[in-house]
Amino acid sequence: MSEIMPTRYTDYVRLKKGRYQSVGKFGEDIYAYEVLTGVTDSPEYHQISKEEFDSFETWSEEIDGVMDMKKFYEIANRPVLCSGYLGNEYLDTSRLRDM
Repeated sequence: MSEIMPTRYTDYVRLKKGRYQSVGKFGEDIYAYEVLTGVTDSPEYHQISKEEFDSFETWSEEIDGVMDMKKFYEIANRPVLCSGYLGNEYLDTSRLRDM
């Protein structure tokens, strides 16, 4: 029997890209929002719904260089699933919600 490998932040598959953020998936059914953080632009991943994934182009659209910050803060205030920061590189499935 083979051991199941934990999911790392590097397993994220970017499917749609914006200027400083993207949306994609971990595996087949975990949709995520990727935002670059800190001075080194380390990636941080927050869970999003399929509907948020599908409408990414709308809510991430920048008007005069500014995106819809209400939606950004709504997503950014959700738990971090994993990130490029040391000690947080593995997907924490206990933070997943029914979306």
